[in-house]
Amino acid sequence: MHAIGETKLTLPNPTTDLNSIHAMEVECMKACTRKLAIWYTPNFKPIITHDELDHIMSTLGFLPLPPVPTAAPAALWKEYSFSAAGAFLVESPSPPPRPRLPYPRIDGLHVDTYRLFLESLDFYLRMNNISDLFHIRGMPLHHAYDRHHKWLRMIGDDLVYVYREGTADLLTIDKNADNDQKPKPVLHIVPWKNIMDKIWQMKPLVEA
Repeated sequence: MHAIGETKLTLPNPTTDLNSIHAMEVECMKACTRKLAIWYTPNFKPIITHDELDHIMSTLGFLPLPPVPTAAPAALWKEYSFSAAGAFLVESPSPPPRPRLPYPRIDGLHVDTYRLFLESLDFYLRMNNISDLFHIRGMPLHHAYDRHHKWLRMIGDDLVYVYREGTADLLTIDKNADNDQKPKPVLHIVPWKNIMDKIWQMKPLVEA
């Protein structure tokens, strides 16, 4: 029988506590993990599939080609042909690049795949800042669509960005390495602050 006012102490179970801590760490990592996606800067919306991208690309003069299997790890890749590419054949000593991305989803890709895609676009469009058209930004993983994919962490990134296995454009990266070409600087990931600044710059136009 315990004395009046006596408190019974319960010793913690080390195994249970460690499991709880581990579970909390896993949930925290899930909440903090982000994938990358192409965002259409004029309306600040992510582009998830080629069906969404095709319309925008056609307004820029690019024709979507049927998806085909390639030597790249992903099963299918879809390329875009520039309708006025003939003019660039005269200037370029080698065949001009063709923008391409894995098919059918274009979210959650490796950052180098996005970089090469934007550089290929900029080769034809020759914009002062390609991020005025497209930019790359992180977004949360989708609990339904992304749960069945294998995700890898991008090496050398301080933030927790992951990409779907097989979406690194190794073929094009190897070609650039063989030609000893230094990639043109293209804005990869646009910070949220930059996006908000652009929204406020456009706000008077929208309200008018």
